[in-house]
Amino acid sequence: SGRVLRITRDGSIPKDNPWLERATVAPETFAHGFKDPEGAAIHPTTGELWIVDHGPQGGDELNIVRGGRDYGWPDVSYGVQYDGQRTDGRKNVPVGNGAHSMKGIEEPLYYWVPSIAPSGMAFYTGDLFPQWKGNLFVGAMSANHGQHLVRLVLNGERVIAEEKLLADLKRRIREVRQGPDGALYLFAGDALLKL
Repeated sequence: SGRVLRITRDGSIPKDNPWLERATVAPETFAHGFKDPEGAAIHPTTGELWIVDHGPQGGDELNIVRGGRDYGWPDVSYGVQYDGQRTDGRKNVPVGNGAHSMKGIEEPLYYWVPSIAPSGMAFYTGDLFPQWKGNLFVGAMSANHGQHLVRLVLNGERVIAEEKLLADLKRRIREVRQGPDGALYLFAGDALLKL
């Protein structure tokens, strides 16, 4: 299972990391149970770390990373195993125990089925697009289910709307950043785009 690590600027281990007393867990571990985190951003108001995590077939997730929490992988997922890797020919085989949720496992704030292959992400805080202030932007790279820029409208920790932008470009959006001018900058395939 993938982990999120937390260290100080000088490389030392914070004294309040959640698993310091467990000899079987690396002391820099902050949270675990991720499959393949691709994008991360600090929430501009709360200061918390938000990440997007690649699921298997389906089940890409948006999570807030909180210390000591288990985010489920490889036992719990909204996705299914990759069919092409199955030697028995079965399709849509559940991941882990087959459950989408379980006691003691953090639920994702949002998830995508089918997968969008989420990548870089950024909270928008600029003035160039005032109607987007506070929105979360996520790159999508899936050749099968859309290569686009995702705009998520938030109400606190809830996603209340999703919009797909730039889908007509048919380019994998790898990274999203806000510039000092308030524009959004994207790595899209072999291009750098400015919105």
